[in-house]
Formats: sequence, C-alpha cells, structure tokens
Amino acid sequence: MKKKRIAIVILGLLLLIAAIVAWKYYEMRHLRFVENMGAGINIGNSLDSTRLEEYEEGASVKDYEVSWGNPEISEELFQAIRDAGFSTVRIPVTWDEHIDEDGNISEDWISRVQEVVDMALAQDLYVILDTHHEEWLDLQVEKEDEIIENFRKIWLQIANRFRFYDEKLLFEGMNEPRLRDSEDEWTAGTEEMQALVNRLNEVFIETVRSTGEGNEDRYLLICPYANRYEYDALKALEVPKGNIIVSIHFYSPHDFCQEEDGTAEWSRQDTESVEKIENTFGDMNSLFVQKGVPVIITEFACRDKDNIENRMEWLQLYMEQAEENDIGYIWWDNGSDYRLLDRETCEVVYPELVEELVK
Repeated sequence: MKKKRIAIVILGLLLLIAAIVAWKYYEMRHLRFVENMGAGINIGNSLDSTRLEEYEEGASVKDYEVSWGNPEISEELFQAIRDAGFSTVRIPVTWDEHIDEDGNISEDWISRVQEVVDMALAQDLYVILDTHHEEWLDLQVEKEDEIIENFRKIWLQIANRFRFYDEKLLFEGMNEPRLRDSEDEWTAGTEEMQALVNRLNEVFIETVRSTGEGNEDRYLLICPYANRYEYDALKALEVPKGNIIVSIHFYSPHDFCQEEDGTAEWSRQDTESVEKIENTFGDMNSLFVQKGVPVIITEFACRDKDNIENRMEWLQLYMEQAEENDIGYIWWDNGSDYRLLDRETCEVVYPELVEELVK
C-alpha cells in the first residue's frame, strides 16, 4: 500500500512537471515566432516619402514613391533581399498625404501598398507594415480625441484591406510617436505622453482585432514613447496579453550612427558606449523577453562614412547582444547613406555587413 502511494505521488509530480514544461513552451511561442523571422531590412524612403504636394500639386503614387531619390520598389529587390539571406522586410508607409477630408485612404495608394506587400510575400518573406511620418500623430495631449479618431480610422481601413492575409504579414501601429519640436521629443517622454502612447497602442490593437479573420491573431507591434530605448520609456510601456511584439529603435552611439558630421570612428575601446549598448539590450531582455514578450529593434544602423572596419566592429557587438538577449533586429536601409543594397541594380553593396546580419 505504501509503495502504491509513493507511486501515485511520483506520478503526480511528473504530471505537474510536464504541465509546467508544456505551459512554459506555450508561453515562449511568441519568442519562437520572432526567432523564425530571422534578420530583417527596412525599405525606407520609398512609400514613406512625404511633402511632395507642397511642390507638385496632384502628384501621382509613382511621384511619391521616387520623390526621395529611390526607384520604384520591384520584385527584383525582394528577390535580392531573400537571396542575401534576409527573412523579414519592414515596409514604412506614410498614409497622411493620401487621405481625403473624410479620412478615406486613396484607392490608388493602398493598392500600390498592397502590390508591394504581395511582392514581398511572394518571396516567402515576413512583412511588417506600419504608419510612418504621419503629421497628425503629434502627441499634443489636448488633441487626444482628434488623434485617436484619425488613428482608428486609418487602421480600420488598413486592417480590413489585409484581413485575409496570413501570419507572415504583421502590423506596426506607430513609428516614433512623440511631441514634435519640443524638449521632450527625443527623450523617454513625460508620464502624460507615455500614457497617451499606451492608449494609442490599445486603440490600435482593438481596431485591428475588431476586423476579424486573420487579424484576430495577427502579430501586432507596439512601441513605447518615440520607440525610445531608455529604461524609463521601456518601463512605462503597457503590454497586453496575446500576439504582441515590442518595437524599439536603437541607434547608439548617436554621433557615430546618425550624425552626418559625427565621428566615423568606433571600437570596443569606447567602454562607455559598449556598456550603454550592453545595458540597453539587457533592459529589453529583463523587462520583456524574460516575461515571454518578444522584442524587435525595428530600426538600427550606422551611417556610411567610408569606415567599414568601424561599422563592422560596431555591428558585431550588436549581433552578439541580440543573440545573447533573444532580440530581433531590422536594419534601417534608406537607399542612400544607410544602404546595404543598391536599389537600382539590386546588388549587395556591403557584403561583409550583410553576412554579419544574416549569419
């Protein structure tokens, strides 16, 4: 009898352990999804081009797409991206100047966006579609109702257009939502503005989910204030349950990565810079990844200053940290000083950088 009770206890413990392992595996499914997305690249300064109407009244879809110096996006570009080893493309899109006074997106514009999305999906790439450079998305808290109304209307149209697409298409609610031209623009934001971003994220999720079909379970990317990486910005972000990914932008150090006239030199001897990068990756891991919430750095890169050796050393540190902390990443390619591929020839310009990204 005693042996039987021991056997029952052992069986119970084994079942409990199995249940815990199964639940942990279930919880980690979001992290596995992002892991499967592999290395990513942006197609910037194309469908996110803006302000052409100021100079060219009645500008066409094509006029907008090429207005910032890049050629029309082609099937060959996505083939080259896939052949280079990338698995994900982020397609920044500005909808602002293609909306009528009633908030309706131009059919010509959304059809072109859909055409580009279809080209990427045809190459078996994951695709992230966002809202980018939206002038109305200026976090003036006194205009919250107006901002939310515009935001909801745009995402309702996008979500309905793509609701039958499968999980390889992801939506990203906002790009760098912030209070423009203020002292808080490129900071972690104030508590008031952080709270507004959380409410906008909630509106985005509710709006997309309400359209049904594939959007009920589609992975959605939400961001903290201005997509910032500071601990206070990350800590303030509210992440609901479900198929949600956190989107962060992380160009560091700024003078090396982004300033045209900034330094072209960087090495691991810059211990302050290295420590900041390591700490930031660690913060993303502890605040989100360890809780089963995946993170993708949807923008990072360093500007070409004829300094490939410095860029390689910097990128190697980023890749080490991304792997160590289970963080996804998407290089910001704008077709010019951050480019990895030549948009005209579809050839890889910096094979050593690409190899480091995709290996």
